[in-house]
Amino acid sequence: MILSLVVFTSGAVLLALEIVASRVVAPSLGNSIYVWGALIGVFLGALAVGYFLGGLVADRWPSPALFAGLVFLAGVLIFPIPLLAPGVLEAITLSDLGPRMAPLTAAMVLFLAPGAVLGMISPFAVRLRASAMASIGNVAGGLYALSTLGSIAGTLLAAFVLLSWMGVRTIVHLLGAVLMILALVAWLSSGRIASAATASALAALLVVGVSLAGTVESPPARQFVRDTVYHRITVDDEAGVRYLRLDAYWQSGMDLTDPRRTVFAYSDYLHLPLVFRPDAGRVLFVGLGGGTAPRRYHEDYRGMTIDVVEIDPAVIDAARRYFGVPRDARMTILAQDGRLFVARAPRRYDIIVLDAYLIDTIPFHLATREFFETARARLTPGGVLASNVIGALDGPRSGFFRAVYKTFREVFPAVYVFPIDWSRYGGRDSLRNIIIVGSTAGPRSATAMRAAAAAARERAGVTLPRFLEAAADLYTDPIRVDDVPVLTDDYAPVELLVRPR
Repeated sequence: MILSLVVFTSGAVLLALEIVASRVVAPSLGNSIYVWGALIGVFLGALAVGYFLGGLVADRWPSPALFAGLVFLAGVLIFPIPLLAPGVLEAITLSDLGPRMAPLTAAMVLFLAPGAVLGMISPFAVRLRASAMASIGNVAGGLYALSTLGSIAGTLLAAFVLLSWMGVRTIVHLLGAVLMILALVAWLSSGRIASAATASALAALLVVGVSLAGTVESPPARQFVRDTVYHRITVDDEAGVRYLRLDAYWQSGMDLTDPRRTVFAYSDYLHLPLVFRPDAGRVLFVGLGGGTAPRRYHEDYRGMTIDVVEIDPAVIDAARRYFGVPRDARMTILAQDGRLFVARAPRRYDIIVLDAYLIDTIPFHLATREFFETARARLTPGGVLASNVIGALDGPRSGFFRAVYKTFREVFPAVYVFPIDWSRYGGRDSLRNIIIVGSTAGPRSATAMRAAAAAARERAGVTLPRFLEAAADLYTDPIRVDDVPVLTDDYAPVELLVRPR
């Protein structure tokens, strides 16, 4: 009974740790496909090593006490991960290993050893339970099936329950503690009182040591921190400005003494769609963040109805609690995937604003031709889709922007590019926010654009002091697209395009 419980639980802990591992590394390294590929690869490699070593050790020392010791060791290796991770991740980040090697190195340092020890448990259990060679196939099949069922349970428990209820540190500590307690039960059930007593003392020292070393006071300016299934959300006040950060990326800012003052210039440029539709009555934002742009739309354009779709309910809560995003009939905020909402939207919009990309964590399904075609179908005649992209106009960091631009051109008859602060800080290879606007109407010249912006300022009631400057930042030079793909649901290598090295 105890052996079966150990096999099931170790499988559950292994996959729960793999799920939670993404949240351990995300605040420093993001949540890209490279991160997930590194984690999955390292955990599978750890299992391969563990299976091999477990078989060797079990054949040489087939002892129930040693078996319990392996379970205890796995718990000991897992429990301090939250204490070790910040230093490891900081060192890896400073080493600038690149988008592939950085998460691979982090995964190996933090998770290879505990994963390998957990991998040793199943082959060891097979050796202990098999009484004869004639029954070993049945025993092995049954125990590996039990371990796999545990892995399924651990995956679902971590993804559907634990990450919604607890912080990442607490979850990892819990996983380690469960294994250590299970080892103690195994020792006690086999009469190994001395081993259980010694391990209990070691576990107590580990818990106390990690608790003392890991006591971290929140910065005095920190207002909010929460781990969700999507991000680590933090809200901090610094020098009179409140910032929202998702994982390692700054998302929104609000001046606490003058909430209408622009902190990040790109949020002003998100009003440029009004140049094309100054009569807009209904607007959709895909992505909320701190709600800077939707809130300003709500304040300035009194005749406008605004819908916002944001995938993370906790981001919505933070935007309302800390950034003054209103609740009223003119602004509806829904917690849903942006593409799913757009596909099912019951109404059409004059303007759709896509503000869901981070600097190197791109929801690729919101950057493909198929999505842009779906969005265009939800626009009214003359409507526009605007997208906030972080990239460069040319050079090694321009691939993603140029691919999105090329994809826009596949869908819209007129596409406009507005690099943020272009008139102030030129440089085609400089990394910056870039607003891409796709219009269902015909093209306009730069002169017509400036005239339309001046007219929109009066007609729509735009109060932003830099609105005319933003419109004048229209980029009219040719943009090279022959070396980047049209992004599709079938092929959208966004991570490679964002950071090609």
